[in-house]
Amino acid sequence: MVNLDQAHQRFDAPWSPKRIARVDGYEVKLAKGEGSFAWHAHAEEDELFYVTSGRLQIELEDEEPVILGPGDLTVIPKGLRHRPVVEAGPVHILLFERAGVVNTGDAEAGDLTQIIEDL
Repeated sequence: MVNLDQAHQRFDAPWSPKRIARVDGYEVKLAKGEGSFAWHAHAEEDELFYVTSGRLQIELEDEEPVILGPGDLTVIPKGLRHRPVVEAGPVHILLFERAGVVNTGDAEAGDLTQIIEDL
């Protein structure tokens, strides 16, 4: 069993997802968001965002942004360029993705590109 609030208290680094479970080739990850993430897309994978604390805006290319608060969930379809933005943070986020998905998608590797660690 994992308590999401307690698990989020175990790390501080923003945009550095931590794996908390594996489900049939998928991974459940927790992340904290602060500031802006990189514009990116995932060519082959959808990405599920579930906000447990705070407010997250996901900017979408050529579409209106999605705004999520505690208890809100959205799925970003594969291939859609997007950028998570946090105006006042941190925001606690649960992600559900296929195993092996790189958090920065097709963006050039940089400081935000993370190797996923177990929490």
